[in-house]
Amino acid sequence: MIRFGGVAVEPCETARPGRGMRAAVWLLLTAALLSLAEPAFAARPRARAARPAASQQTPVKEGAGPGSTSWIVISAATGEEVAGQEPDRQGAPASMTKMMLALLVLEAVKDGQLKLTDPIQTSRLASKMGGSQVYLKEGERFSVEEMMAALMIGSANDAAAALAERIGGTIEGAVKLMNERAAALKLTKTSFGSVHGLPPGPGQQGDVTTPRDMARLGQELVKFPDILRWTGTPEAPFRGGAFILRNSNQLIGHFQGADGIKTGHFREAGYNVAATAKRGNLRLIAVVMGAPTNKARFTEAARLLGEGFARFVEVTVVKAGAPVGTELQISRAKGPFRPLAARDVQVLVKKEERDAIKTSFEIQPDLRAPLPKGQTVGTMIVRVGDREVGRTPLVTAGAVARKAFWWLTPWK
Repeated sequence: MIRFGGVAVEPCETARPGRGMRAAVWLLLTAALLSLAEPAFAARPRARAARPAASQQTPVKEGAGPGSTSWIVISAATGEEVAGQEPDRQGAPASMTKMMLALLVLEAVKDGQLKLTDPIQTSRLASKMGGSQVYLKEGERFSVEEMMAALMIGSANDAAAALAERIGGTIEGAVKLMNERAAALKLTKTSFGSVHGLPPGPGQQGDVTTPRDMARLGQELVKFPDILRWTGTPEAPFRGGAFILRNSNQLIGHFQGADGIKTGHFREAGYNVAATAKRGNLRLIAVVMGAPTNKARFTEAARLLGEGFARFVEVTVVKAGAPVGTELQISRAKGPFRPLAARDVQVLVKKEERDAIKTSFEIQPDLRAPLPKGQTVGTMIVRVGDREVGRTPLVTAGAVARKAFWWLTPWK
């Protein structure tokens, strides 16, 4: 039996077909193939389709793009690297660029410079942005909340331009702020030339970054609950439901705990994704850059996150303000006191190493009362075997008073 699409043809095995038989078989096959093609042709919409995103206009063929995939997985809490493959190799982030713009907007909200309810007016320039968009019209107003949803769920380039003009005055001003923030975060191999990540035009500077830098940016971004509220949403209405924002991150709703962050793609960049998921108290961030296909980036990100959750656990050794160690008795002090941890200590370890976590204390020599509240008196060090995995200063819980008549024993 020979199968063409869904049609099976049984060739004659007992006799060689003659010319008439061959013609009959040929007509049968031709009719079958035409019947298969007809429904697909008839299903084409007559209405003009919306312009596809720039990332969809020139799809990368299997094996095309920048070459081998680079990636990294880190703990969102500590920044510690779980695993990596060429994590410092530079490439184009494409729409992952919008992560930095989103960070600037949320930091402006946190600082009181913006409110999520503030209106953002669409300029003529913003209304002319191509690629993925929500088709903003010049003069249209939407709130910061709505624009951020369009930016992070729908990856809208027109929303990116409108938000950029609000926080930077101009697109160029916003790009300058993005690069300054990248420098402050020590993203040493990152340089932004746009606010949206579209391919650069002739003479324009492109966006450049690495998986490590994007993971660090993601680490900063997930500190804001609002970002995960947007990036963890599969789809949402825009313009009163006339337009539906659809999240291109295929891990959302399909990988346990996945709730962000951003995808990016154009031909030269390959397929990128900055993905995050949380299970229990452990949040991981995986960044994949330069994948050859759309499916490959999500398959790789899911594999990396899954292996991270299977092998590692995050342990809170001590919370900021918790008393640690034993009581200290220092020279001239009225009595003993117990120091406090100055900050949280969370460590990422392999599951089998959890019981191997040990703490030790280094107390500063020659301490003498009186001491003020919050005075550093030593350090708590956390190790797994001989490997140091964390530390925190030890401070006084309150003022350490000097005992009465201390001058009778000045040598103590």
